[in-house]
Amino acid sequence: MSSLYCGPPKFFKIIQNHELQNHELRVPKKFVEKHWKSIPNPAVITFPNGIQQKLFWVKLEGDIWFQKNWEKIAKFLKFGYVVVFKYMGGSCFQLEIFGLNSLEIDYSIFIDQVKREAEFEEVSDDTVTDKWYLIPVTDTTEQKFSRTKFVDETNAACTSQRRKRGTKRGVTNPSFELLLTKTSAHGYLFRIPCEFSRTYMEDYEGIAFIRVGEDRTWKIKVKYDSVRDFSVVNSGWQPFSKKYNLQTGDVCKFVMTRSEPLSFTITITRAREE
Repeated sequence: MSSLYCGPPKFFKIIQNHELQNHELRVPKKFVEKHWKSIPNPAVITFPNGIQQKLFWVKLEGDIWFQKNWEKIAKFLKFGYVVVFKYMGGSCFQLEIFGLNSLEIDYSIFIDQVKREAEFEEVSDDTVTDKWYLIPVTDTTEQKFSRTKFVDETNAACTSQRRKRGTKRGVTNPSFELLLTKTSAHGYLFRIPCEFSRTYMEDYEGIAFIRVGEDRTWKIKVKYDSVRDFSVVNSGWQPFSKKYNLQTGDVCKFVMTRSEPLSFTITITRAREE
């Protein structure tokens, strides 16, 4: 009998004073032994609201310690907080933080930090930085969101001011990248990056169209969650995924080409090609 899939490997830490004062956090030995295999340095930590922070680690006497940049996270923590790290592959971790009341904290404090450091521009893959940056995510860890002007290929004068992003020739249409996990590669849904949907889609709910190059057009359904303010593709994705044999680790780049009807072209980069 095969074992059940329990999701990505994870570990948690109950924050102690020395982790706040010494500006370092030790990764549990058992996690290192089982999962710390060629993890790049720095690691990239992603919060539920899409904020990311690079964390540099060092190996000392067999232990792995997060050091440089840990203080940028630790200053928002208190003694007794619980932090949960989920390893998503490569250099990527997702981080959830629970306060003394056992509830998740308000992650908007990290957005405020980003604003103060004025780091809203996209960070390219070959750029080395230890500052905060904003790359909204869904159920994956490497989602990139381009803050660019938008040219509707059929009607540049969109009805929504938030979706009207310019009419000049040569301006790049808004886009986001989806790094496929087991769920998004073989399942039937995924979450659209929050910042993208809020900026370009508002609270849109209904049918959208996707295509690869000049291939046939596929219909998907977008659902808007008004409570948590994000959009999910919850229908039509699985047939598309099967047709193009999408696999975990593949990257799909969605370029918004029309606002009405909502349409995207998709470029697929295979994991084995990277």
